[in-house]
Amino acid sequence: MQSFGFNHFGDATVFETIEQPTPTLSPIRVLLDVAGFALNPYDAALRRGEHAVDRPLAFPIVPGTDVIGTIRAVGEQVTDYEVGDLVVGHSNLGAYAEQVALSHNKIAKVPANTPLSALVGLPSVGITAYNLLLVKLQLQTGQSLLVEGAAGGVGSMLVQIAKAQGAYVTGVASATNAEYVQQLGVDQFISTTDLAASNVHADIVINAVSGGRDQAQGLAHVAENGRYVSLNAVPPTSDNIEAMAFQPEKGFRDRPALTYLLELYTHQQLQLPVAAKFTFDVAGVRAAHQLLEQHHQPGKIIVMK
Repeated sequence: MQSFGFNHFGDATVFETIEQPTPTLSPIRVLLDVAGFALNPYDAALRRGEHAVDRPLAFPIVPGTDVIGTIRAVGEQVTDYEVGDLVVGHSNLGAYAEQVALSHNKIAKVPANTPLSALVGLPSVGITAYNLLLVKLQLQTGQSLLVEGAAGGVGSMLVQIAKAQGAYVTGVASATNAEYVQQLGVDQFISTTDLAASNVHADIVINAVSGGRDQAQGLAHVAENGRYVSLNAVPPTSDNIEAMAFQPEKGFRDRPALTYLLELYTHQQLQLPVAAKFTFDVAGVRAAHQLLEQHHQPGKIIVMK
């Protein structure tokens, strides 16, 4: 089968078409014929070699965690899916390929009559947001939440999940993304440049900004005895505030997250727009990665057949 990966670190041009054997089907896995995959910032960091020390991998490296496709075969212990099911899945790596093998606990059936492009980019950002808000923080109805980076992939998921849970949500993003963030259903929008001068305070403040910039600014808007979480940097300590850097934990599971997210989508409480769609070939992957490293409109960058 064909996959799209690289044999050395570098810019988007390092991607090449790589022939690989069909993935091994273990008893609890399913084999997918891939219809498409979505890109995440981690993919670009992996390609640039920024995780060569903390996650050493043998070349060739095939990135990709968000995938959608049709089940071609199921492992002998899989009873909840069957050949022909259309599913969206969360892979550890390797989704930039014609086929991928995934645990049955890392996939979910695509609702009927759903455009594939609407869900292919959901797993990574949605699972992160779900596990942070509902598992780690256990967000309660009536609590207030402020999200910095509300127009981003994870940020937009945080906003929509929090609204579905009955929280009061303030979204912070650049003024150019005001309309988009307001469409997500925030109770209040504040532009990034106006946040420092505002007097808003929230029970929970989450910095979902790329690179985790302006940590001190977010801390200033946490209510007394509130909590502050950074997705992309270690936050400074502060009196009367619980500050943490969010990291995935072994206890976090994909299946409940995907089930919950698809339920929201089915009830029109969740959206994840497509910023750009590229062709399912090495040229499309290279172009997608070039856009990934630029400031692009809100939404996911996807590669589809």
